[in-house]
Amino acid sequence: MNTEHENYRAGERIVTKGDPAGKAYMIQSGKVRVFLEDGEKRVDLAVLGEGSIFGETAIFEGEFYGANVEALEDSALYVITPESLASMLKGSDPIVRALIRMLIERLRTTNEALLKSETREFMDIAFI
Repeated sequence: MNTEHENYRAGERIVTKGDPAGKAYMIQSGKVRVFLEDGEKRVDLAVLGEGSIFGETAIFEGEFYGANVEALEDSALYVITPESLASMLKGSDPIVRALIRMLIERLRTTNEALLKSETREFMDIAFI
């Protein structure tokens, strides 16, 4: 595993939705919040702690980050680059790689559906 580390203070933005995905992270210590924003509306997707990984979807597909991530507390993160991920997957079974791709696509679809659902709920409340 890549031994590069990055440290973030509580409240600091780590990843911004729409930015090019340059790396993924594994949490060594601390906690982060994964969330989506639509104007002033905010939908929290997850709170992640030690051992959790985020940003993997975007770097696996070589695209853009699909959500925002900020540190909830001071956090130390391992950095996973696209090159180190490719190296880790190089010797893996093609079926495993296909399963990973399928799971990533399902996760992306679920996240998009969640945001649409939450947006509809906010709109319904606004018209009450």
